[in-house]
Amino acid sequence: ADFTAVDDYLESQRQALDIPGMAVSIVQGAQVAYLGSYGAADSDGRPVTPQTPFQIGSTTKSFTALAVMQLVEAGLVELDAPVQTYLPWFRVADEAASAKITIRHLLNQTSGLSTATGRDDFAASDLSDQAIENSVRALAETELFAAPGSTFQYSNSNFTIAGLVVQVVSGQSYEAYMQAHIFDPLEMLHTFTAQEPAEQDGLASGYVTFLGIPVRRNTPFNRGSLPNGYIYSSAEDLAHYLIAQLNGGRYGDASVLSADGMYTMHTAAVPAETPGETYALAWHVGTVDGTPVIYHSGDNANYAAFLLLAPEEDLGIALLINMNGWKANHAAQQLSEGVLAILLDKAPSPYKASPEVMRAQGSAIVPALVALLWIGWTV
Repeated sequence: ADFTAVDDYLESQRQALDIPGMAVSIVQGAQVAYLGSYGAADSDGRPVTPQTPFQIGSTTKSFTALAVMQLVEAGLVELDAPVQTYLPWFRVADEAASAKITIRHLLNQTSGLSTATGRDDFAASDLSDQAIENSVRALAETELFAAPGSTFQYSNSNFTIAGLVVQVVSGQSYEAYMQAHIFDPLEMLHTFTAQEPAEQDGLASGYVTFLGIPVRRNTPFNRGSLPNGYIYSSAEDLAHYLIAQLNGGRYGDASVLSADGMYTMHTAAVPAETPGETYALAWHVGTVDGTPVIYHSGDNANYAAFLLLAPEEDLGIALLINMNGWKANHAAQQLSEGVLAILLDKAPSPYKASPEVMRAQGSAIVPALVALLWIGWTV
């Protein structure tokens, strides 16, 4: 296929949004069809490559869910068993409810833990080997917003707990388990569970938008939230991951999950917040312009990522961006959907900020101007 249209589209959108750097991978069936990279990985102008690591945000959740499903297939975990089966001390404020939260509730985002709770960085500065456990223990006084199993609400905390279950049941650290059972079999040579090795491998610098201008921003690595949003990976490595997702858990001669297990991970389970969409095991299930898709976004302070599968078309797309903020909010998703449109011989749509972002930008302009005028007057 001629991927010139993909390159032209992504580069034009990158420039329009002032995104420093991006990388994309496209898979067709069991093959890497295309790898593209655009812009700079840092302020020195180092070019992004398909092997450049980025922080992949909440797309990490699908990795954690895959690890749980591996343990399910090994007979070490049951999806409908209470979390307390594996973490006997686990609890939230409601003691009775604590005993009812199951592994499936975590992966379906129906535990009763709220979005707000998931945004609390309980152990943000904790880089110890106990950081993930400390984050889970910090939930002990947390009030649930709904009864376990009753309502979907996206919460990072669900996957912090799931990551700790992987750690305890396997007898390995979360980091060691992921390396041995997912990264190595899938030949993910530029994927990491800590910031320092990612930096040594050429990690793209992260940026935020300030009044529409990209500003480099270093945010601390959050080991306590690693299982929900802090894996680092490259476009090339994510292509290998998407091949396994599209091919019943297989990549080359390696298998990271059975076909039945992968089918379970991708099967719609509960209604999600967006009308017409559902949530499976760490994957959203919906449609894009009539095409059935499975996807997940990743949005950290200064990076954005998007993984998109179109199983009926045998296509997978991974897009990585080293910027986040108002000007590029949801850009990874919209640009991935634009790439899918091109691959299906449709016209891609340019990025369009959501109404919520437009309102937020408008509300910030006046105080920003007042601040600038005050500074000028003071000088």
